Amino acid sequence: MARESLIQSSFNAGELSPLLIARTDLAKRGNGLYTCLNWVPLVQGGITRRPGTSYLKEVKFSDKLTRVFPFQYSITQTYILEFGNLYIRFISSHGILTQATQAITAATKAAVCVVTYSGADTYANGDRVYISGVVGMTQLNNREFIVSNVNTGLNTFELEEYIEGVATDVNSTNYDTYSSAGTVAEIFQVTTAFTEADLSEIRVIQSADVLYILHPDFPPQQLVRVSALSWTLSDIVFTDGPYDSLNATATTLTPSAATGAGVTLTASAVTGINNDTGFQTTDVGRLIRILEGTAWGYVLVTARTNTTVVTVTVLATLTNTSAKVNWRLGIWSNTTGFPRAGTFFEDRLWLGGAAVYPQRVDGSRTGRYSNFSPSAVDGTVAADNAVAFTMNSDDVNVVRWMSDFEKGLLAGTERGEWLIRPSSQGEAISPTNVTGKPSTKHGSADIAPIKSGKAVLFVQRAARKLRELAYVFEVDGLKAPDMTLLAEHITLPSISRAAYQEQPQAIAWFPRSDGVLLGFTYERDQDVVGWHRHELGGQSDDAGLFIPIVEDVAVVPSPTGDRDELYCVVQRYINGMEKRYIELGTKLWANGDDQEDAFHLDCGWTEVSSPADTTVTGLWHLEGETVSIYADGAVVPNAVVTNGKITLGTASSVVTLGYSYTSDAVIMPLEGGAQEGSAQGKTKRIVRFGMWLLDTLGIKVGPDADHLTEIIFREWGDLFGSAPALFTGIKRDRFEGSYDRLAQATIRCDGPFPATVLATLPQIETADDS
Repeated sequence: MARESLIQSSFNAGELSPLLIARTDLAKRGNGLYTCLNWVPLVQGGITRRPGTSYLKEVKFSDKLTRVFPFQYSITQTYILEFGNLYIRFISSHGILTQATQAITAATKAAVCVVTYSGADTYANGDRVYISGVVGMTQLNNREFIVSNVNTGLNTFELEEYIEGVATDVNSTNYDTYSSAGTVAEIFQVTTAFTEADLSEIRVIQSADVLYILHPDFPPQQLVRVSALSWTLSDIVFTDGPYDSLNATATTLTPSAATGAGVTLTASAVTGINNDTGFQTTDVGRLIRILEGTAWGYVLVTARTNTTVVTVTVLATLTNTSAKVNWRLGIWSNTTGFPRAGTFFEDRLWLGGAAVYPQRVDGSRTGRYSNFSPSAVDGTVAADNAVAFTMNSDDVNVVRWMSDFEKGLLAGTERGEWLIRPSSQGEAISPTNVTGKPSTKHGSADIAPIKSGKAVLFVQRAARKLRELAYVFEVDGLKAPDMTLLAEHITLPSISRAAYQEQPQAIAWFPRSDGVLLGFTYERDQDVVGWHRHELGGQSDDAGLFIPIVEDVAVVPSPTGDRDELYCVVQRYINGMEKRYIELGTKLWANGDDQEDAFHLDCGWTEVSSPADTTVTGLWHLEGETVSIYADGAVVPNAVVTNGKITLGTASSVVTLGYSYTSDAVIMPLEGGAQEGSAQGKTKRIVRFGMWLLDTLGIKVGPDADHLTEIIFREWGDLFGSAPALFTGIKRDRFEGSYDRLAQATIRCDGPFPATVLATLPQIETADDS
């Protein structure tokens, strides 16, 4: 019977497909795992427990879908934009952006809670406010309320809360008595026209303090940050373009005046206008460019009378009132649709994918992002004029995304990926120097791509594969290898969103349509590509059959700028109701962190008390829920959140509580050889099992999830009643497994402790069939 001592010192290939179980010849198999659930493969090779998520706030309408987008004004001034039904809100420095706070002076215990505040009256019925810092009636803290029955004379208002679509009175009868302090502030928001049904198709691109918002059914908009509490949202006013091709019919357009507003523009026929149907009511807001002699003018349609008559405002003179046969219709309107994708490239704003022009992309004038003038007034075309390019091919190529790239402009379409660049190499794209061709023909899903280094990661059309689009010198072209090739199972049923976290570990995040959060550790220079699955603690249904659903993700730098932070919209079921929370992915554990600061609970909350206290408040977001508790670096018994708080058996200084989750890592079937060739398919067992650990507690190991042995870390001399110190070193012991033909081990952490596995050290015995 052969006995071998093995080592696996890297797990950064992540979770591998079951199809690779027998591929002992594959190098990546030796760096992978059969299961990687709630562990993060590190670029350096080890795996560390996924950090927990910290509760930040409930979205405005918990019964409606909500999306989040990043806005980065600078490295240390970043925002998460909460897009919901008809609004945008702003999260900055882990808190909701509000107007100036006002002091609370009283709050009643009554069937309808009444709050009294000091200072100038600024509230109106229906306002949303945020309350914090109350002493005594702590049930009000860290919550959003609706203002009702404002009494400006007494500086009071009643509190309502939004519960399953209804504004409901806040009954504070059972709350603690108000003692002192507290502040109230109106939540800052911007009103939009986007309903819940529109949110899924929104795309954003940013330039400095301007966020460009794109949607196929809405004119492009710009959200401008004027100051921290001053944001403006407006439709982009485009200058002179972009336009369709020149009229090729005999139809003429005759203006009633050459300049001014309220000008009547009459067509001689409907031929050539909107597929020969003439002007439509949806043409209001559309540009038309008209040539008289050698001079171009253009107008904006402001009203429609019938199929041949519209009212316009002349934005550049039409010279005279004669009939004009040379004209061009604007390509963006409620008739033709609006661009759904965009990016910045070579100091131009590029937009494309409108419904009637799905294969066309347009670049603005250089440095003038709202100006799409195709030429000067006299028709002269300069290098900095707007650029138009149509991706003509056998198939209709609806533009799904665009991205800047060192070799040109990338456009992902339903049928393939195009590279658009200058016809003459070494020059910039211009109206007369542009060409494009499909580089790959995989097709793209309607998901924004991720740019990482010199590669662009995009989701393929069926939303099952992630591909890496990069330039390959040997072929002088682009290739897009499948990044899910070794883990084809992991994206089932489909990917729905994407975000990229570059620091401290390079990880792309993808919510799956069933609520699972996928991570993809990606460091191409080190040949690191590893998938991992994450299921958040808690539930999303009454029966507890389904995990919380991660619906959207976004990443921005942390307030300190030392790492990137992941924000998630999570749909949960709490205290008998559907809730949607915005939760923050806390920092990955780092060697040197304090043990009591570990955060490995979901939807969690940390309270720091000085002096130590037995009561933790501000927990209304977990009302009625059983939570796990981590106090001063040790596990204490679970508790049920009642009236927004819990009571501990022992006073503690640093307390983190939330939903526990299980981290499981299952190694691939071992191959240690046998006296007669390979060990595959032969009877074997793990005799001893060791692990190189870093800053670890609360880890178990066994042959499967039902037969686990907890590793003992407590030593003689450890203080009774407190957790032992985090362990770094090798733990090796007998393995409680039996003979089988796989020889696998399961490593589990299900408490609130950190754990990092640097290597596994199994010893196996293999019996030859003879």
